Amino acid sequence: MTVIRSTTLLVILSLAAAPAFAAGGTSSAPTPAPAAQATIVKPKKPPIVVKAIAPVKTTIAVVAPIVDDWAKTFGDLGPAYIAAVKLAKANKYPETIKAMQALDKPDDPRVNNWIGYALRKLGKVDEAMPYYDKALKAAPNFTPAHEYLGEAYIQMKDGVKAKDQLAQIEKLCGNKTCEEYKDLSAAIVTAKL
Repeated sequence: MTVIRSTTLLVILSLAAAPAFAAGGTSSAPTPAPAAQATIVKPKKPPIVVKAIAPVKTTIAVVAPIVDDWAKTFGDLGPAYIAAVKLAKANKYPETIKAMQALDKPDDPRVNNWIGYALRKLGKVDEAMPYYDKALKAAPNFTPAHEYLGEAYIQMKDGVKAKDQLAQIEKLCGNKTCEEYKDLSAAIVTAKL
């Protein structure tokens, strides 16, 4: 039994020594394997980004009173004027002309503008033109007259003069958002001038 044990021990020792010799070792004694080292990898934290927030600027558009409230500029014409405007908006153009003339305000730009409007809507563009001119002579900044004069030029197929009126409205309003500008601009686009 002793021989078997020695042989068994010899086989075990030679197997244990084989890795040392294979690695280039010269010693007959087995070399212990190096201890495994654990590497701890810490995840990187995302960088903290601080963005500066610019102050918010607020712009308040101020519409000039000449565009906003014509009654303050030219005076209140009363309920008869309001009724005459309602006639125009209801497409009752002959009645509009009579009602505006009955106000007996031949120099008021609003009255002249509405008479020109009614005549133009009746297809009498040539008769309407002097009323627009009179309205704009009395009040060159009266944007409704510029709008309706521009629409008269559209009816006359004169895109250049219609666009001139649009530019005048933009200058008077100070922007492209006032009602008269939007209305005339849309009419020019629709007419393809």
